[in-house]
Amino acid sequence: MNTTDRGLRGRGGGRWRVLPVPPTFRGTTVQACGLWPFAAGSARPTVGVPVGMDIETGTSVCCDAFAWFQAGFISSPSMSVYGMPGLGKTSWAVRQMIGLADRGVVSVVAGDLKGEYGNVVRALGGQVLGFGGGQHINVLDQGAMLAAAARIGGDRGLVLVGWAVERAADMVATLVQIVRRAPVNDWEQTLLRRAIRLLVDHHRPGTPVGTLEDLAGMLSNPPQALIEAILADTRSEYDDQTKPLRRSMQALIQGQLGTTFAGQTTEQIRLDAPAVSVDISVVAKQSEEVLAAVMLATWSEVFATIEAANALTDAGLQPQRYINAILDEMWKAMRLRDAGLVEKLDGITRLNRNDGVGNMFITHSLKDYTSLESEADQQKALGFAERSGVVVTAGLAEPDLRELSTIKR
Repeated sequence: MNTTDRGLRGRGGGRWRVLPVPPTFRGTTVQACGLWPFAAGSARPTVGVPVGMDIETGTSVCCDAFAWFQAGFISSPSMSVYGMPGLGKTSWAVRQMIGLADRGVVSVVAGDLKGEYGNVVRALGGQVLGFGGGQHINVLDQGAMLAAAARIGGDRGLVLVGWAVERAADMVATLVQIVRRAPVNDWEQTLLRRAIRLLVDHHRPGTPVGTLEDLAGMLSNPPQALIEAILADTRSEYDDQTKPLRRSMQALIQGQLGTTFAGQTTEQIRLDAPAVSVDISVVAKQSEEVLAAVMLATWSEVFATIEAANALTDAGLQPQRYINAILDEMWKAMRLRDAGLVEKLDGITRLNRNDGVGNMFITHSLKDYTSLESEADQQKALGFAERSGVVVTAGLAEPDLRELSTIKR
């Protein structure tokens, strides 16, 4: 080039304040070096699902909670996504699903309130269920836990049966609480647990477990074990004490919730599918009671199935499955009063990270947590953000970002 120490020679020459940027091409190391020797690699580690391009350097940005956890970048395989409506939260989740599916991680959408994930799951060859829209959930069945217990057998199988009974009793008690809008007494919880255990013990492996109607029938015509469970001296005393609970059970079965919870589970969740979506969009605009009940049952079904799969893995009966549980539109669940959803979700998200389970929480901002009526619920909800190894933001207002920075630095 015809230059001097002061710049280009000739008319218009001189020093340049801005040097032109040479064209940049991206490709594999084999292709780039074959076409042009002056190739440079990115300093950014390409660990995880490709999610976009760095706006300053043009290098690829890769991120997912599983890959970063395995690489030691984060201490928990969980992710929180915050952003205003329409700014790409669901698109981010879909990209994560597709990238993780390529690595064998099964993404399970535990309650799709808008029906946004169904087409993607079908394209991946996954399973789409429609709980609440004519399909039933038997809350006494608890996913595949009883079937897994029968396969495992022995003391391990009995432990898994105990877990299934506890989950079912907790689920029924919560449904009763939603119907009556009042807490379930401790002795009522004990009675439900004992009755469910009797139903489970009397059912034969390979046959369906009892339903809510069977449970209500047993409570109305109790064996001696149930009378003794609440320390009643006579059948008449038992009838007097349990009348409120039996009324609540009748209201549960014959009310709005009966169409969803009165029968056997229509279709079991299959974790051998590339992805799973539980579509509950048909109940999204129904009453708070129906929505709360369906969301609770969906979460319970999903995580009971995950626990059953992990138990089979521990027993050496199937390979380890890695699950990415997606909980979208969390704000809607948080605002359902008297449903106990925050406490339920808090327990769910504390699954052992060594069980191959990661969580993706999607909501608008921390205001969805701090606006809860109960201070205890607020603290439990903020724990979702605190325990997240990765935090993704999309279009948050400055006060929301400032508040988030006090939780995650």
